[in-house]
Amino acid sequence: MSDGYPTETVIVSKKALASDEPYDLIYSNIEFLNDQFEEHLTAEEVSADALRSYYVDYYLAQVNNGGFSQFVYNSGWDSEINGFICEGLEAMGAERHLKHFEAAAGLLDQLGPDRMDEFFESDYFGENEERDILNSFDDRFMAIEEEENLIELNARWLRQLPHLVALEPEEMQAEVERRAAALPDREKRIAAALEAAPRFEKLIRALCDEAGHELDRITAGDPAFEWKGQPLVAWHFLTDKGHFYLVDADGKARMMHGDSDEQICEIDAPEDVYGE
Repeated sequence: MSDGYPTETVIVSKKALASDEPYDLIYSNIEFLNDQFEEHLTAEEVSADALRSYYVDYYLAQVNNGGFSQFVYNSGWDSEINGFICEGLEAMGAERHLKHFEAAAGLLDQLGPDRMDEFFESDYFGENEERDILNSFDDRFMAIEEEENLIELNARWLRQLPHLVALEPEEMQAEVERRAAALPDREKRIAAALEAAPRFEKLIRALCDEAGHELDRITAGDPAFEWKGQPLVAWHFLTDKGHFYLVDADGKARMMHGDSDEQICEIDAPEDVYGE
């Protein structure tokens, strides 16, 4: 891209770089990447090293939250994501984590495409042999994490990158806007993204409109959530007024407060409008 900073630059806030908390630096990188994705840039148009840090942290967060099976389920065992994770672990010096990830990948290869398709189409909860097999890697992951702390390794690696740049928040926002404005097919990308959005995203956007909130970003799906005693994936998201999550059940979409679980608003959620 012309002007501004080169694509390969890893951009974080000056406050995060000066912080003594390792995760502040990781999170600042995540925020800058998410801001670019919100403006419809693709993985090929952002820093590869930023993505390596981003996906190593995603892997860690998913396993910590619900085990290796949750990471596989939520990521779809995407080869591009897996590539960034392996490259990131190697670059960070997390050799034992890398070997463990490769061993887990070998197990998925042994399961074969048919059993993996069954896993991705399953409800995740209840009797689920594939989930239990995948989660057999969790204890070893946690043991390795005691010796190779991925937050510390990730932050240390980011900090020493020669193409790391720290900016003020308004400078970061200006760089995002510059990159977005440079996209020749920006309007086409926006229209395509809205049309192709999954049901949960369309419902979240509709709930934000109903509640008078401005959607910041959708953060993660929680497959361990229960609604009225039944398992349900709750999609968490951030708005200009805080943290909330979506409950999609019984033909209704509900916007719930992330901390108090208070219902903020409710809308009808027919499949012919929002998809299945």
